Amino acid sequence: VSYNCLINAAVSAGGGNFREAWETVELMEQSGVSVDHYTLSIMMKALKRVKNPRDVARTLALLDRSSIDVYSDEILLNSTLETCTRHRELRRLEGILASYNTASFRPSVHTYGSLIKAASTLKRLPQCWEFWRELEERRGMQPNDIVLGCMLDALITNQQVEQAVRLLEKWKDRVPPNTVMYSTIIKGFANTHQSERAMAMWRSMRKDGLKMNTVVYNAVIDAQARVGAMENVVELLAAMESDGVRPDVISHSTIVKGYCMKGDMDKAFEVFRDMQNNNLVHDSIVYNTILDGCTRNHRFDLADVVLEDMERREIVPSNFTMGILVKMYGRRQMLDVAFDRFEAIPKRYGFVPNAQVKTCLICACLNNNALDRAFGVFDDLVRTNKTVDSKAFGAMISGCVRLNGLDKAVALVEEAVGLTGRAPQLARGQSLEADCLEKLLLALSQRGQAEDVAIPLLDRLRAAKAPINGRLQASSMLCSAAASGCGGGSGGGGGG
Repeated sequence: VSYNCLINAAVSAGGGNFREAWETVELMEQSGVSVDHYTLSIMMKALKRVKNPRDVARTLALLDRSSIDVYSDEILLNSTLETCTRHRELRRLEGILASYNTASFRPSVHTYGSLIKAASTLKRLPQCWEFWRELEERRGMQPNDIVLGCMLDALITNQQVEQAVRLLEKWKDRVPPNTVMYSTIIKGFANTHQSERAMAMWRSMRKDGLKMNTVVYNAVIDAQARVGAMENVVELLAAMESDGVRPDVISHSTIVKGYCMKGDMDKAFEVFRDMQNNNLVHDSIVYNTILDGCTRNHRFDLADVVLEDMERREIVPSNFTMGILVKMYGRRQMLDVAFDRFEAIPKRYGFVPNAQVKTCLICACLNNNALDRAFGVFDDLVRTNKTVDSKAFGAMISGCVRLNGLDKAVALVEEAVGLTGRAPQLARGQSLEADCLEKLLLALSQRGQAEDVAIPLLDRLRAAKAPINGRLQASSMLCSAAASGCGGGSGGGGGG
């Protein structure tokens, strides 16, 4: 017990002294004192304040060494689920949930919330519903606001907005909704571009006397900004003032995004300047928003002003910034400049361009008809990451088709799926986009290669159990028809 007290004191002090905590754990193990569920729970809870992945890995390794079943203690289960959810330890989450049915464990109401959240993180909505029905129907328990909030979030996260609305409506008389629940639903409306429903829910909340906060307002503003409904944003800003809610950096950044979506870049720039004048711009986030708007709306004059301002104020760019810049210079047909920025900026600011930035550079090359340069970036992406996502493969295959590199496109398909005898280069769990495959098959048929190349390629994809959807099936039939036509024509000629 004394060891646990020392560990708890260490991780609770100030920002948490993990070094001292680990020294105590090591002393504890060297002294032959076994780690127990209290030790593990203390360390797991402390990870809430930790960003260093080493501490997370080390704590989970301690759990493994202890051989303690997380289902033996409810506090340990909750803290482990929360740690794995926050730090995206998906395989461990899978293992914990897989053991649930054999654990003879009866969760409290609060723990059902943790289980639902864990299943949602794994995108397992049916399992979220299983936990919910076990709580409500089989055990006759009533969810509290936290559990209902977790279930609503699971539904919204898994794009089931209408189910979330119905669930809230069903339970709101027994579990009074709070601003967190309403904000979750409003985020769902934002994701599905239902701006007016977001406004209606906000008006209903005010009518019911719920205390408004910045989170709610930002969610409603975001729903309007995504569709460019800036007239509603004016109403929301006026209501914020009357409710005593002060707009924050997120509020202003979202408004900038809304004007960018609407195409009103001058108004977006005006809000951006107001943010600067009020000392609300401290990083690259809002710069990224307005640069992206400039790129989408071809306001390259304004983009150059923003970039100069960014340089002058010493704002540190991110990988997201890099992606926008590469796209912008690609659209301006300044491919050399795109490559120069791609090389220079990460070196200057000490970061490595990620896969998304490299994919943007590939697209910029293809849009400027520079197929060889696109392959150079793509090959670097494969060397660095070992596997490549479907977006990069789709861009390369479509680019090869458009630039008359059909042999190269076929080779890319083979490498992606693993038809060459080597491991598939396509990222695990992903499949090639149907659109790019359809274009390839059509181009091969038009070149008279349906029988020799297109149909055998489709057969090999089927043999490799690559997903073949309805559109590709239709393309396959067209290829077969083209091949039959070619065969019939040659046969007729021979008979003559």
